Parts: sequence; structure tokens; C-alpha cells
Amino acid sequence: MAKEEKHKSDQESSDVPLVFISHDNRDAELAEAFSKLLKSVSAGMLKSFRSSDKKGTEGIQFGDDWYKRLMSQLDSASDVVCLLTGRSMDRPWILYEAGVAKGKLDTPVHGIALGIPLGSVSTGPFYQFQNSDDSEESLTKLVLQLSKREFQP
Repeated sequence: MAKEEKHKSDQESSDVPLVFISHDNRDAELAEAFSKLLKSVSAGMLKSFRSSDKKGTEGIQFGDDWYKRLMSQLDSASDVVCLLTGRSMDRPWILYEAGVAKGKLDTPVHGIALGIPLGSVSTGPFYQFQNSDDSEESLTKLVLQLSKREFQP
């Protein structure tokens, strides 16, 4: 693809909301499932980024400068969803990604407590966010909220 075509393609896709899924790589299957849920609910109109994607194009491609790609996707994100599990709660990269999103970019951050009590994620830096538990009702509400972004200017 020529440089001009690639640039044009990037501009066109920038109008589509991007959900940055922050997670521990050991929770890659959860991140993939959440990404599929977002695509399904939004009829494919909502894009997502997850660094652990090795199968498709939602992650970091081989040969990419991974930090530059990560920061570019954070900068482009309409929302950041942090998958908070027993493995990921205190992981530095999740805290860093949430901090950059909220502190530097003023991007909405959503924490989801998956397999852990909601109260355990409402401490530390995530205390300032209205976090979600992993109940069907809460996840449905969050996914619908994220999918509505595609219709907002």
C-alpha cells in the first residue's frame, strides 16, 4: 500500500471509536473474549486494541516498536477498559496505561473486576472510577455504553 493510501486509511478509521483493552498477558483469552463481545454488540463498528493479540491485527505486529505502538493506540482510544483479575490487579503496566489514559489524555477509564470482588478494585488508583463487576447486567451496561460511542460526534 502506498504511503498516501495508508495515511488516508488511518484517517478514515480514526472516526471509529477505539477501545484499548488493558490486561495482563496471562489474561489474553479474557481480553480476546471481551474484544469479540464488543464487536458483536456493535455489529463490528467498534474497534479494539489488545497488546496480546497474536492472531489478528488488534495487537502489536512483529517488527513494530512496541512502546510507540502502545502509546499511539492509547492516544487514539476513545476509552480504556482495564481487565482486573487476581493476576493483574497490581501489575505495573495496567496501572501505567490507566494513568496515561486518565492523567495525560483525559480518556475515560473503566475497570472490570473479573473473578475478584468489586471492592478489591475500588482501592488504589481505581478508587476514582465507577468500576464494574463481572455480572451479566454490569457487563451489558458497560458494553452498550461503549458501543454508543460510535454514534456520538
